[in-house]
Amino acid sequence: MRWLLDVNLILASRWTTHPEHAAAKAWIDAVDTFYTTAITELGFVRISLSGAYRATWDEAQETLKKLHERPGHHFLPDDVDGVAPPKTGAKDTTDAHLVTLAKRHGLKLAMLDKPLTVQPWAAGVAQNPLPQPVTPRPKGKS
Repeated sequence: MRWLLDVNLILASRWTTHPEHAAAKAWIDAVDTFYTTAITELGFVRISLSGAYRATWDEAQETLKKLHERPGHHFLPDDVDGVAPPKTGAKDTTDAHLVTLAKRHGLKLAMLDKPLTVQPWAAGVAQNPLPQPVTPRPKGKS
């Protein structure tokens, strides 16, 4: 399967302080083919420079360069205009754009945003590929 990485999955795979780091890194290590695009890379840099990660410009760029050097990485030029995504709320415009881009190129959108995966316009494209934790059953229940 071929994947377009969303910003949150790139962040998780690159920064050890992200709560999903180990799972995201292991997943990327196991994937044969994955793509990034300008929107997801710029989002990664923007959030990396924020107070959440406090990376320097050079650290963000070096980290992104290392992602590019990984086997299986491809850069996907964005060929979807601003009219193409489905009608969504203002909060979902970038996600809808990435879903449309992934669909156009026969990719799945790898992301960590659970609410997005249940949107009708994202069905079958947006997926959280990380193993989901098993919720333990209360003792005495079967």
